[in-house]
Amino acid sequence: MYEIRKDGGVIALTEKPNYIRRHADGFYILCEEEDAQGVAVDGTVYRLMGHTGLDELEEVQLIEKDTGTVLQSSSEAVGIAFVTMTEKGDIDGVTAGEHAELFSPWAYPVAYTAGQIRERSGKLYKCLQAHTSQADWKPEDSPSLWVGISDPAEEWPEWSQPVGSTDAYAKGAKVSHNGKHWTSDVDANVWEPGAYGWTEATA
Repeated sequence: MYEIRKDGGVIALTEKPNYIRRHADGFYILCEEEDAQGVAVDGTVYRLMGHTGLDELEEVQLIEKDTGTVLQSSSEAVGIAFVTMTEKGDIDGVTAGEHAELFSPWAYPVAYTAGQIRERSGKLYKCLQAHTSQADWKPEDSPSLWVGISDPAEEWPEWSQPVGSTDAYAKGAKVSHNGKHWTSDVDANVWEPGAYGWTEATA
């Protein structure tokens, strides 16, 4: 596998480069590597770095790569894109949960921001408010900080009384309480649903 690089960026990957040299009559012809002055990429001819001739053309560099390394890098890029799209809301939690291995595991002490998604025990959790994780603030035990997204049944975790501002519910947090679903209307919400700061979900 070869990378064809121009100005530091990869413009093509190929198993067999199309080596080019200029014929005596002025047109380009295909040739073997040892006779090459350049390479053709999608119909455009480039001068090969370190080769003579074709000085008027843009220069590219040909780098041989291990196929396994290229495929692994490509797979990692796809995984990063999948995680990014999920955190933006472009991919639903159930679908994301089918590929939980692509997400970084929850850990502590780590500074998390709202919207980040982490894996724990095979399940995915979305951060509801910025915080620095602690050993006793595991996602499954901290409904004010995390909400499970990989299982639809966990969309409305059971409300638990916050002890203070550190584990208070963020605006938009979803909970279940007294057989009903509630959404927090305010940040730093420490009140019981039905008393203040919550709106009962109608659907």
